[in-house]
Amino acid sequence: MKRFISISLVFFAGIVLLASCTKRDYYDDNPRNNDESGIVTYISEVNSPYSVVKMDYDGQYAVVYSVDSDAGLWPEVNDVLVGDFEAGGSRSVYNKTFGRNIRLEVDEFFRYRNDAINSVIRKEDSEGYAASFKKNAIQMQRRTPLVK
Repeated sequence: MKRFISISLVFFAGIVLLASCTKRDYYDDNPRNNDESGIVTYISEVNSPYSVVKMDYDGQYAVVYSVDSDAGLWPEVNDVLVGDFEAGGSRSVYNKTFGRNIRLEVDEFFRYRNDAINSVIRKEDSEGYAASFKKNAIQMQRRTPLVK
């Protein structure tokens, strides 16, 4: 009888051990690994915080607004941005070229670059950036280039 109970307990422990094993899911739900990337193709000509980013995943153009008050953190042409590019709301994205996190707000998406640039120009005109730029012209370089 003791032998039967001890064999039964070992058998039961083996069943519990094998039942607790699960198959691993190789899909990574970590949002950091599911970020989108894009390259800045246009920055405002009147020193407004608006830029145009060409998305890598579908080739659309996103009109983005830099929330940072420091103009040195605004994206420059050919900067690579990595992060969440859903329209609406302020979010932090990583500027891979500059090596820093920046705050952006994605306004809208366009299929063509000229449509996105025209949208930026309309927004600048309606918000008064063009008029203030004519009064106080400033240099276009926002930050010093990184030396590699």
